[in-house]
Amino acid sequence: MLLSIYHLTEYVYPDEARDSFNELWLYPVDDHRQGLLEFRLHIAPNTLPRSRQDYFHNRVYSFHVNHPHQQLRVEMQARVLTFAVPEPLPVPVQVLSSLESRFFEFLAPTPRVPLHYNWLELLSLRRPRPHESLHAYLLEVTEHLYRSFRYDTTATQVDTPLTQFVEGRAGVCQDYAQAMLAVLRSVGIPARYVSGYLATGVGSQGSHAWVEAFVPGSGWYGYDPTNNSIITEQYVKKAHGRDYDDCPPLKGLRRGGGKEHLQVLVRVEAL
Repeated sequence: MLLSIYHLTEYVYPDEARDSFNELWLYPVDDHRQGLLEFRLHIAPNTLPRSRQDYFHNRVYSFHVNHPHQQLRVEMQARVLTFAVPEPLPVPVQVLSSLESRFFEFLAPTPRVPLHYNWLELLSLRRPRPHESLHAYLLEVTEHLYRSFRYDTTATQVDTPLTQFVEGRAGVCQDYAQAMLAVLRSVGIPARYVSGYLATGVGSQGSHAWVEAFVPGSGWYGYDPTNNSIITEQYVKKAHGRDYDDCPPLKGLRRGGGKEHLQVLVRVEAL
């Protein structure tokens, strides 16, 4: 599927801001599941961004606006060709026991995904049986979370703790994804947070988040608990990490400016 993506982030400040340092995770992945055909990045005030690979091999752009400004505008345009991938091999859950040291980072707790809670009990989920299909269990968790929560953009904020989302039973894709991370890591299944775009389905104007779990013999495979779906050609991946903090669309700091007004616009269209 050929997809066109437009992502605008605009900050307007009541007072002059300066020394604005920012990092962007907006570059679509180019791998076996999707091919990046075009990528354009425009920043105003005009500045020259630098790119690098972060620890998780995501392409990150950073830039610095050192002169006074009252508006910061970041526009990204891309065209991506996505491909269908086969379902994972039906391997049993028990094969993961030998891989714990290899995937420690995606099994360990983080500030956003703490593991000292009994997530299975809080979410009414069972522990997988050693001989059952790992993919089948992952589909079961995906569907259970989809049916347990209500998608509501007003229920949570970007810094809402996972426990509050679980108690309130409503939130957005970021919350669904991190709840699934908590469950999978609690039972020894390596799982990582993914940020990207979705052409259709529930999401915030096309921006989306989901989970990739490691299935031996098939590699990292995507599951979307917000929409009760595996990752199809309608999904475009930008980056992955341990949780949201490793790959937000944009993060930064500045001096001055006052309380900013933020506008975000995302369009994902099938060509």
